[in-house]
This record gives sequence, structure tokens and C-alpha cells, in this order.
Amino acid sequence: MTEIRPGMQADQENSGRHCTTLRWVFRCLAAGLALAQIVVGRNTFGPDPRSYMELARAILRHDWAMATNAYWSALYPWLLAAVLGIVKPSLRWEFPVAHALSFPMYLAAIAAFEFFWASLLQRRDAAIHGRAQKNLPIPSAQMWVLGYSLFVWATVGDLVLLINPDLLVATSVLLAAGLLIRMEIGGGAPRSLYVWFGICLGFGYLAKAILFPMAFVFLAMMIAISGRPLRRQGRRMALAWLIFVGIASPEIALLSHSKGRLTFSDTGKLNLAWFNYNLPYRNWRGDPPGTGTPVHPTRKLFDHPAVYEFNGPLRSSYPPWFDPSYWNEGLSPTFELGTVARHALHEAHELGSLLLHPTAWLLGMLLILLGSDLKETLKGIAHHWYLLAIAATALGLYCLTLVQGRFLPPWEMMIWGSVLASVRLRPATAPLCRGVTALVSLALLAAVSYLVYGESVHGFHNDASAEYVIAEGLQQMGLQPGTKVGAIGFDMDAHWAYLARLDIVAEIGTDETCSFWSEPPEFQTQVLEKFAEAGASVVVANTGGGIRTTSRAIPLDLAGCARPGPGWRKIQGSPDQAFFLK
Repeated sequence: MTEIRPGMQADQENSGRHCTTLRWVFRCLAAGLALAQIVVGRNTFGPDPRSYMELARAILRHDWAMATNAYWSALYPWLLAAVLGIVKPSLRWEFPVAHALSFPMYLAAIAAFEFFWASLLQRRDAAIHGRAQKNLPIPSAQMWVLGYSLFVWATVGDLVLLINPDLLVATSVLLAAGLLIRMEIGGGAPRSLYVWFGICLGFGYLAKAILFPMAFVFLAMMIAISGRPLRRQGRRMALAWLIFVGIASPEIALLSHSKGRLTFSDTGKLNLAWFNYNLPYRNWRGDPPGTGTPVHPTRKLFDHPAVYEFNGPLRSSYPPWFDPSYWNEGLSPTFELGTVARHALHEAHELGSLLLHPTAWLLGMLLILLGSDLKETLKGIAHHWYLLAIAATALGLYCLTLVQGRFLPPWEMMIWGSVLASVRLRPATAPLCRGVTALVSLALLAAVSYLVYGESVHGFHNDASAEYVIAEGLQQMGLQPGTKVGAIGFDMDAHWAYLARLDIVAEIGTDETCSFWSEPPEFQTQVLEKFAEAGASVVVANTGGGIRTTSRAIPLDLAGCARPGPGWRKIQGSPDQAFFLK
């Protein structure tokens, strides 16, 4: 085997000198694009963010019974509560302040990515140190360019604008993966790595429920890669386990006590039922047969149009989505292997489609692999088996429920990081790799920049400006915080109720709204009386006020079918209407 040629060695040394500068350039670029995206999308909102913010409000008022929730994870609402408690934003600033929290979270994700990527490079350099080789790894500078480009594309596009814990998940996963790599490198790794590993896994579970089962996968890999003799690392590995259990146990105890059964979360259970058996997110009442017996379902007050009431112990702007685990208690469809397998295959196909994007990245990776010594590269990939096993397990769990782009970034980084760190370039193709790196990076960063620019010009489909107007209009009509109201045609999208501190206690769903307006006034009065029976003093109707629906792929023309008669009052600044029952 021949030695590295002097010219190539100089290239590597030159690349190393530029790494620090490159990292600062990409740090600033990533932070700048993320901040621009947050500013542009500061008024975007959705049903999941509302639930997290409702939990933050419960924490701020020390309502611990409401703050204990088996569906939404615990850590993110506490961070939101801290920010909201300090800033105390006005109605129109609540959503922007919640979005502002994403920026320090994004900076933490950048730090986690750098730790993971540096760990990969450290492991690679340790593996080839002092060995004469004909084929070269991708230079460190190019590795940082490729890694950062993928990270920016995956996170600014999918994670930054979400008022949810997905950025915390990415941070926890990448930190844990980096720690695992350093344990493997060290052989006799210091105790601090195991301490931080346990802390990272524990807080990862508090960030999102999927990281509870995944913590056991990480811990199993920790044992699998441990040096010999195992006894030498036994106490340190036990310490990691104990720290993880110590952090996770209080939350598990709280949830189990509130549910009267052992549970770490009901999120996976409900998503498995909803997506495999096509069951409704809201107003499940035991149908179809074989799906379980509801413990405390919403109550149906009228058949057609269907009026559902949920004026129960959960007082929030929209109780059915504030804690789905409460209203769906008892949901347990009979297990059907064929149904689950078909759904998993469908989601695996969706996963494959997502992993094939962006096209520029995939083409670039194919060119780099074609220019590599494939045998040596595959051998290197095999040495990262534990990272690939962790990522494959996580993606497999998502295939059992739901695959979405926002779930993938940390696992994609683990997969592609393992591949890139394993590439061994043939000497003749090293210049090709430099060109591919530059083109791929430019393509991904240009795509993200164009995305941010386009959204600044054209706006967002989930902008909450219409919600601000409705909330302010209802306040001008005299509605006070805590007022019980009914909703027609909003489904999970009545965010005005959150902003105005109103409690929705009954609803007619979007699908039945036009049916309600098609009935004669006498019949409509009978229906409205059901809202009064549910405890509502006002009914707010969506008559085409610019509210984006998240429950239908194609929105209904509510403006076209709405026929508000006497007694309905137009909300100032909005085409939507309100009817006062009391």
C-alpha cells in the first residue's frame, strides 16, 4: 500500500486550517437563516402549539392537575412557561414570543450537531492515524461544509417554525450519538461521558415520548460498544442507567398516578390506534365496535348536525385536543397484524420518499460514492453499525404510526454522517469531491434562502392574523376570560379562544357546518339551545373568516353556505359571526 501523496497531504492540512473559519461562517449563516425564518413566520400557529401553550399557562397558574398530561411532553411547556412568565406578552405578541424561544433552542441544536460531527471526525481520524493508505477520507473542511449544509436544510426548513419540542429532540439525539461515539473512541472513556449520556437520555424523554423507548436502544448500544473487559466500564454504564432512570421516574410516576395505571406516555398508543385503524382524533365514542370502551367521551347532544359537548373537568380553549389521552381513555382496538403491516409498509414508502430529498444532496452523495473505493467505504460504514441501528430503530417506530419530515433530521444526520465519515476517495477523484461538495452546499443553502424569501413575500398558510381579529372582536363584545362558548366550523383551529382566554365547551364540526346553515331558522334555534344546555353563553361561527382548517385536505366553502339570520352579530373586523345565548 502506498503512502499519501504530498499534494494530497497538503490539501488535508490546508482543509484543517480552514475548518474553524468555515464553522464560524456556517454558524452565522445557520443562525441568520433561522432568525429570519422566525421573524417572517412569527404569527404562524396550529393546534399542537396551542396545546403546549395551554400547558404553559397551567404551569404559570400552578394548576398541577392540568399540567400533568399523558399526551404532550413535559419539558417544552416548562420552557414556554418560563418565557411567557418573564415577558408577559399581550394578545398579539403571544405567538411571536413563543416563536422567539425557538432561536436559543436552535443555537443549542447547532452546538449538538457540531459535537456530533466533531465526534465522527475524531473517530475517523483515530481509526486512520499512523496508517499508510492509498485512498483518502473526505477532507475535514469538506465534511463540515456537507454536514452543515444538510443540517441547515433539514432544520430551517422543517423545525425552526414549529412551536413544539422537535428541536429539543434533535439536540438530545445528536448529543447522545456524539457521546456514544466518544465512548467507543476512548475505550476507557471518562466517567463524565456516562454522566452526560444519562442526563441527555433522561431529558430527551422529557422532551418527547419516543425518546423513552429509544433511550433503551442507546443504552443497549452503549453496552454493545463497550471495551473489554466489560467489568472495567460496568460501574460507569450503571451510572448512566441510574441517571436516566432518576430523571425519567418522576414524570412516569406523575403520569401513572393521574391515569391509575403504569404509563410513560399515551402518545404512541393513541397514534397507533388513529393511524393504523383510521379512528377519529376527536369525539370517539366507542365506534366502530371492537375499538374499546370509552371511559369519559365527549357527549353528543344532537344528531344532525352533530353537536358535541365537552364541558368537563378540563377547562381550556379546546379540551378535546388539550388532552386527547383523557377523552380517548379506553381506546384499544383489537390488534390486526395485517392492518398494522399494511400501514407500516405505506409509511415506509413515505419515509423512502422523504429520504430521497433533497435531490441535489442525493445526487451529490451518489457521485461521491461512485468516486470512492466502495469496498473500503462499505467496511467503514459497517464500523458505524451502532449509529445506523439506532437510526433504523427510530425510523421503524415512526413507520408504525406516522412519518413526517419534521421527525427525521437527527436520524438523517446520524445516517449520512456515518456514510460520509466512512468514504474513502480514490486519489483521482479527490478534485471531483471538492466540486460536488461546493455544488451540493450551494444548492441546499440556496433552496433554504429561497424558501425564507418566498415565505416573506407570499406569507404563510397558517398565519394567525385572522385569529387576532376574532379574539379582539369578541373582547370588544364584552366576553371575559373564562367565558364558556360554542364553536361552529372551526374543529381544532379555534385559536381565537386561546388568545381571548375563552373555554369552548361544545362544537359543530366543519363537515356539518353547511348542513346547519341549510336548515330553517326554527331548526337552527333548536340546535343553538343545545349549546346553551352545554353551558355556552355565546356561539361563534366560522363564516369564511380566513381560518385555515387542519382537519380537511380541501377546505369547505363556509362563506358560500353560511346564512346567519336574526340574532347573529358580525364580529368587528371579521366576516365571522357570534350569537349570544344569554
